[in-house]
Amino acid sequence: MIRKLSLSLVLLTILSVTAVAQKAKTSTKKGSSAPAQLSPAEKMGYARTSKYWGAGTYYCYAPGSVNNKMATNSESAMRDLIGLFEADFNKEIGKQGFVEVPKKEVKKWFNENNSKDKVFYYSADKSYILQPVVQELEKSPAMENGKLAKVSNALMRHVLIPKEDSLKVMDAVWQYLRDLKEMKVIMASFGSTFKNADPKAYPIQRAGSTGWTSMRAGTFVLKMVDGKPKGYWERNEDIVRRTIGKPGFELKILGQELGYGYALNVTLQKEGYVLDYFVNDIFFKELEPGTTWPMEYPGKVKEYQTAIKMDNESLYKNAPLPPVLEDLNKLLHIK
Repeated sequence: MIRKLSLSLVLLTILSVTAVAQKAKTSTKKGSSAPAQLSPAEKMGYARTSKYWGAGTYYCYAPGSVNNKMATNSESAMRDLIGLFEADFNKEIGKQGFVEVPKKEVKKWFNENNSKDKVFYYSADKSYILQPVVQELEKSPAMENGKLAKVSNALMRHVLIPKEDSLKVMDAVWQYLRDLKEMKVIMASFGSTFKNADPKAYPIQRAGSTGWTSMRAGTFVLKMVDGKPKGYWERNEDIVRRTIGKPGFELKILGQELGYGYALNVTLQKEGYVLDYFVNDIFFKELEPGTTWPMEYPGKVKEYQTAIKMDNESLYKNAPLPPVLEDLNKLLHIK
């Protein structure tokens, strides 16, 4: 089940380029190339007070020209809550109006395994449930008290939409795609299916794309017609609109950029459509003492740019049955 997707899956291979395990900021040292003036990221509404990150050591603070512009949307808001000491994190979400969900109000649709250890929060308007992951950074240097840094390194938000409101689900999915594009996130995959879906059927029953260009092309299926193979392309949006609401409907989107992995999982359950949004810090998984962003940043940029170059139209122009590539802004309903 897509709902059981581990956060680690966000680190999937991007367009046949091996997704390199990224390394994080951990050192007290500041690189000589660190910016002298505050960047837009450093002017955010809260301060990173830890000596283990600051100018030149954190993703948003990296020297040089950052690929990802400072977008302001739901995903960037979640991303900006990652990398905070536990006390700073709790203070920040309190400022933003999050309130802990009482144990008696915890529901199975957002606490699948009925865990007693997980902590959930209502958003200020109760439109979603926030589930943070705050963990010790096992590879980071010990703090002054001898303990490891305990930091927010992943966030999930859970949304429930009634079964009869599938159009609202479609709007949420396409808004998510627009948000990823705004942040210049690499599209790892887009896919949908349902119980007993036939992968060879036409009209197509399972959507599947890897990369923004692949999303523009749509999903391909090869069928035998009068004893001869015949291929068909179909827009992913048309496939999803036609199949949403079928028993066991599932949809997932995976994305990645320099420092973070993103995922949206949609499942049709008895309570309604459950939308699970994930933002996961990649670098915390591979922390090594002494590593700083000024040391690591140039290599990360090259990896990102390589993945971008691989996602191009030439892969389709030379195909035996080339698709008509739709304008991405039109596809995402931006214009």
